Amino acid sequence: MGTMEIPREQARALDAVSRRGGFARAAAELKKGHTGVIYLIKTLEDRLGLKLLDRTGYRTRLTPTGSLVLAECQKVLEAEQRLRQVCQELSSGWEPYLTLVFDGIVSIEGGLRAISELQKQKVPTRVSLHTEFLGGVEQKFVESKADIMVSILPPEHLKLTAVELPLLRAFLVAKKSHPLVTGRKTLSEGQLQEHVFLTVRGSDERLKLSTRGLDRSSMVHLSDFHAKKTAILSGFGFGWLPEYLIRKELARKELKLLKWQGTSEHHYHPFLYHRGERFLGRAGKTVVERIVHETNNV
Repeated sequence: MGTMEIPREQARALDAVSRRGGFARAAAELKKGHTGVIYLIKTLEDRLGLKLLDRTGYRTRLTPTGSLVLAECQKVLEAEQRLRQVCQELSSGWEPYLTLVFDGIVSIEGGLRAISELQKQKVPTRVSLHTEFLGGVEQKFVESKADIMVSILPPEHLKLTAVELPLLRAFLVAKKSHPLVTGRKTLSEGQLQEHVFLTVRGSDERLKLSTRGLDRSSMVHLSDFHAKKTAILSGFGFGWLPEYLIRKELARKELKLLKWQGTSEHHYHPFLYHRGERFLGRAGKTVVERIVHETNNV
């Protein structure tokens, strides 16, 4: 027996009789005649070839078999109610799917909080969030047919609506006990190249980082900025980290800015991109507003 073999009207009748303890009360709830509810239960029993109700006592009760069938009936009714709710919500402007792509150097707190709020509201929109880096952000945006992306590089092949986000600062740092930190003299590029330079999935010439000319043989590529921060704090090497990620460590002087011939501070200009207001549903607009708010308060 599959759950969809039970007609919804019969499922509602069995549920009502069980909750109300009899046909009369069930009939009143369902706004049907007493005999009509009896007929629905009888035809359900005949359809299934099972006895669902014990009618011998003062109060009509489910048989053990009836209890199992009722559980399946309730699944049918719950699915019907959920479908009705989803259709109502979608017709009111909630899109079925929403996909976001973030550059991994930008804080995703705003995106995560927005998704959490949508989940609490139990909206029908299913939200996916992906993290990529540099040119991979636009590539993922295209491949996944995403709705929103937050990137520090302008899109090369797409015409999108852009929302400017606050400036993102990054610092070239090392652990306070690292050999590059212990000296007082200004470091040369050659001295930097004697140590491991940590980076996240390479770089991009469009960033114009002061370290872009470093010898590639001294580089180690990591998966994300949290892994990079852990490696730098362990004393393994040095590299660029976003300010919001290392405020505490800088304040406690666990990490130090490197004093060298080039600059140890770099500014990124992140933007939020989307396909235009008419392509954003209620969930998309909520997420955009939340991300902009959160990044202004990081």
